[in-house]
Amino acid sequence: MGTSMDFPYSAKKKKYSDNVDQVNETKELATQYIAVPGPQGERGPQGIKGEPGATGPAGLKGDKGDPGKDGETILSPSKQNIGWGFYLGKNVQSFRTGATKGEDGWVNLFIDSEGQGTTEEYLPRGSVSLWNPNTRRVNFKTLNVGAIVTICYNLEILTFSNNTEAWLRTYVDGSDRYPTSYIGLLKYQYEYEMSVQHTLFVENKKVQTAGGIPQIRTDNDASVVLKSIHIAVS
Repeated sequence: MGTSMDFPYSAKKKKYSDNVDQVNETKELATQYIAVPGPQGERGPQGIKGEPGATGPAGLKGDKGDPGKDGETILSPSKQNIGWGFYLGKNVQSFRTGATKGEDGWVNLFIDSEGQGTTEEYLPRGSVSLWNPNTRRVNFKTLNVGAIVTICYNLEILTFSNNTEAWLRTYVDGSDRYPTSYIGLLKYQYEYEMSVQHTLFVENKKVQTAGGIPQIRTDNDASVVLKSIHIAVS
């Protein structure tokens, strides 16, 4: 090609500082020709109100919605009313635990539920106390078969040696399906406060009649206090 063509000088061949200077020069030239706005004029008079527009045509009728559900169907299939109770011990009792205590290491826990703060004003409709201090167990007798029970045990565990393992269960007579929790390895000789939650299902009449017994097991000797119990039903 014999024709000579002029190309812009490539920015890559310039120094970085030259490119910066060029941009700054461009900004300076632009600022020399900025128009300065004049003073704002007076506000003009308000215009005449326009005529209202014509009413538009009615839209098409929408499809019929699905029928609503019967209000009762949103309840639990067991028809169990929801509610809860809180039980606090008045006379604090400590239970000695260890591998040789109780039945195969399992020691029953209970409270008298006479402590100030025990609350039963939110029990399920038609239910009696959810904790029975006489039988020393969670009471399912007035709950419907199929109900779900959530129990929160608030405990205080004093270990007498390091590395003490602890388990907690809600035992149901005549059933092999009840919640058992591994609380953990309590590493130091110390007084631990903790909450352990269990969910239990009233599967049949047998469970409904039996109720649930809180039990704890530790491999090393320890002292346990059941301070309070929350029991919720749905």
